Amino acid sequence: AFSSTDQASDSRQRFPPDSDLWFARLNSWLDENLEPQQTCRWYVSSVRTDACRRLSQFVAMRPSDVFCPIHFSHVPLAVGVDEPQRLGIDRLLAAMAASREVQTRPLLVIQAGSAVTVDIVELHGGLDCFAGGAILPGIPMMLRLLGRGADMLPELDAEDLTRLPELPGKNTEQAMLCGTASCLAGGVQHLVNRFRELHGSQTPVVVSGGDGVRLLPNISPPVHVLPDLVLRGILQVAKLS
Repeated sequence: AFSSTDQASDSRQRFPPDSDLWFARLNSWLDENLEPQQTCRWYVSSVRTDACRRLSQFVAMRPSDVFCPIHFSHVPLAVGVDEPQRLGIDRLLAAMAASREVQTRPLLVIQAGSAVTVDIVELHGGLDCFAGGAILPGIPMMLRLLGRGADMLPELDAEDLTRLPELPGKNTEQAMLCGTASCLAGGVQHLVNRFRELHGSQTPVVVSGGDGVRLLPNISPPVHVLPDLVLRGILQVAKLS
């Protein structure tokens, strides 16, 4: 899905990749922020091939614009995983951006969104290296899977869930929210503890993403909160181009 923030009203809208509203919103933003015939370079980080394809088709209708999908080779960070070409570019961009802000190594980087990633940046041969990590479903994804996997369970929206719900849940919906929120908090805490057992209790953690606020009470210091890590990484790649 595409996420867009209206700065005037501070409201957030999300559109599925096939929604015409997405492109209407893009056209409106371009009209408000660009001069007529002004060239625009589109630096794109995507793990959704359908959304990336639709966006590239939209950009192709603007003949002076340049579509620039970001590849792992564009990111100035060594990659120490088995198949770098299959690595989610958002994970790599977030790790690079976090490594520019926090100098201690190794460094744990948590991106808490639709999926939640807990990754580590290490020094290999004196150079920063993305060394891999773990992926687990975020709360919205867990709720969708519960709703689709059992016909007696509803599909819930977690957009308004900003803290751990009170226990016990008194109905099915509350129980689902309690369970999924606890899975997220407990799973991330467990992963951080395992990494710190390997690398030391003072291994710093950088937290970002929409669900990051739910994780902070469950992670012991040192912890740094850095919003919009992927966007910071895209900006750094654009500046290097």
